[in-house]
Amino acid sequence: MENRSTMMALAATGICAIFAACGGADSSVSGGGTGGAAATGAGAGAGSGTGSETGSGTSSETGYGTDEPGGTNAGSSSGAGEGAGGDASCAGETSTAELVPLDLYIMLDASGSMEDPIQGGVTKWNAVTEALEAFFTDSQSVGLGVGLQYFPLPDEDVPEQCTTNAQCGDNGPCALRVCHDSFSTRPEICVTDADCSDGDTCVDLGVCSRNGDLCADVEARCADGGGTCWKVTRSTCANPDSCVVGDYATPAVPIEPLDAARAEVLVRSIARKDPVGGTPTAGALSGALAQARAHAEANPTHRVVAVLATDGMPTECTPKDADGLAALAAEAVSGTPSISTFVIGVFNGNDEGAQATMDRIAEGGGTESAFFIDTNEDVTQAFLDALSAIRGKSLACEYQVPAPSSGQTLDYGTLNVQHTPSNGGTPSTIFYVANEASCDAAAGGWYYDVDPATGGTPTKIVMCPATCTRFQEGGQVQLAVGCKTEIPPVN
Repeated sequence: MENRSTMMALAATGICAIFAACGGADSSVSGGGTGGAAATGAGAGAGSGTGSETGSGTSSETGYGTDEPGGTNAGSSSGAGEGAGGDASCAGETSTAELVPLDLYIMLDASGSMEDPIQGGVTKWNAVTEALEAFFTDSQSVGLGVGLQYFPLPDEDVPEQCTTNAQCGDNGPCALRVCHDSFSTRPEICVTDADCSDGDTCVDLGVCSRNGDLCADVEARCADGGGTCWKVTRSTCANPDSCVVGDYATPAVPIEPLDAARAEVLVRSIARKDPVGGTPTAGALSGALAQARAHAEANPTHRVVAVLATDGMPTECTPKDADGLAALAAEAVSGTPSISTFVIGVFNGNDEGAQATMDRIAEGGGTESAFFIDTNEDVTQAFLDALSAIRGKSLACEYQVPAPSSGQTLDYGTLNVQHTPSNGGTPSTIFYVANEASCDAAAGGWYYDVDPATGGTPTKIVMCPATCTRFQEGGQVQLAVGCKTEIPPVN
């Protein structure tokens, strides 16, 4: 698919370039000023009720740690998982939890196959960019930080034309020969027969003398009166795209909060882009993660994630395999600051291995699986849904540490997280755990991004995965300050 576009370009210009190509439920959890009824106090009851909502005296086996935020070992606490326990005589100061600002760095595939037509007569590029414009101008995206870069980007060191493979170096070979039998369906650049599959042979590339069409039977007559197939002696390097991480780490549009003016800047940038080239996934992903990390370091109170949107399997840069790409994403998740990678893939349902590859990258990036969009469906709506889901999934999980009262210092051992379900049920207190590794798979919990017991200063309150999933279903999240932080019961 990618090489077909390359060959079309060569037919028009006499220069050959190889190309490849390049995606949602929104959380209703309130926070950041979205309102909702305020809960009162730091807990309800004396912590000896029954049921998971009210704090059962019978504790379950959990993977929780038992250290308080201050680092001292806590006494027994009633309830299992989450409950409404606590000291009834303690009257804390309660406020609506403020969501951590979310920033997305979108790495958008703008390779040649994005011009391929799909259902409805539009191209993949049209469908995807229409979804992006809708997302940028969505009222729910106002204030969301968004930055944008495209891949591939040209390698500035690659010569504009070549006559030998040596002139291209690592970006070669020079596109002077093609695999003969596959030429009409899936053109492949080659140097020898060994580069071709299924016993195909590597032959000189030609161009028809009358209509400029590419051909693979030099000196033979071209079809439809195209003239004679003459050997191409000057072309372009087969892999002219950059694999330099720094190129992709430099945004086309820097990350800034969305408003009407900023949305227009992003839309204009996309309008100026013409899809062409290959799919240097490793370079693009590494660059996206580098930019996201740099932005997070400069904005430590923000949550920053990378979004890889692509319609093509890797064709350039190493690694190209799914495990190698997943390792790049996994390294970013485990780093400090931690950067998650979301993946949106737009593929024909018959693209072999595409979904497994996209899922593997997403898994490595800490987001479980990719948003995989089949080109036989409504690509614009599906892509928009994916972006909305990324926004919702990211927003529901991290909150700002509340500012202490004037002249006061926040005691990290006296903060509690409370959640009121969207159906108006009884507020419940989420137990504090020391760190992500102490999260219980079923009961969840919360922890600081920096453990105050180590002397650090937290900037975020992070929900464990199980709690994050529950929050994504909606409801009110509040912070109560002034009462001893509740931790899981000691088993």
